[in-house]
Amino acid sequence: MALITPDIKTERLLLREIKPGDIRYIFEGLSNPNITKYYAVSFSSLEETQSQMKFYKDILEQETGLWWAICSHDDKKFYGACGINNRNKFHKNAEVGYWLLPQFHGKGFVNEALRGICAHCF
Repeated sequence: MALITPDIKTERLLLREIKPGDIRYIFEGLSNPNITKYYAVSFSSLEETQSQMKFYKDILEQETGLWWAICSHDDKKFYGACGINNRNKFHKNAEVGYWLLPQFHGKGFVNEALRGICAHCF
């Protein structure tokens, strides 16, 4: 049985399931050299970005992780993404990852989002 990505609300953020329509934001972030220089992937087209969308779906189905879109409370602005992967049920651990579009850096969104997902996941 696949994991389910529940909505998580924090003081300023909505963390929600990453949807197919988010691909343009995922591409915007994961094609930006200022983001990808610290990240394991980089894409040069929307078509290539489909592999990242498949990754989000696959880790849910395999129960090895889950990722959220980091959005404004009203879900009108997409800020970035965060989640866990390489989840190990036996050892009860996982890797945490995140990225934000550059215009949203320095606003404390990552700290807030990570508190929300850690409270949910651990």
